[in-house]
Amino acid sequence: MLDFDGDTAFQQRLLDVLARRSKAVLHNIANQDVPGFKRYQVRFEDLLREARAKGADEKAVEPVVERDLSGPPGVNNVVLMEELSLLGKTALLHDVMSRRVGSYFATLNKAIAGR
Repeated sequence: MLDFDGDTAFQQRLLDVLARRSKAVLHNIANQDVPGFKRYQVRFEDLLREARAKGADEKAVEPVVERDLSGPPGVNNVVLMEELSLLGKTALLHDVMSRRVGSYFATLNKAIAGR
């Protein structure tokens, strides 16, 4: 039997992670000129990969928002082009996942309504 509920729950969680990443990137861009600002990053994919490698429950993996403390203290580490490319990648992934979820529910609607 297919685990539709688990698949849609994972897709919803991934959409939430992508939305959180977009907010972090936009926050970084807004603070690109603030002296000493250290950028935020959202870790999820690497944590999910580690959980899979260990055989742990993937549903327990939660995204982590953390500061990137790289670079000298007191120096802003936001690189605008890197943030913009990450924002573009995140937007593309969000679009793909939204379409996938929408397609799934459209198919369910067809099956139920018969149209």
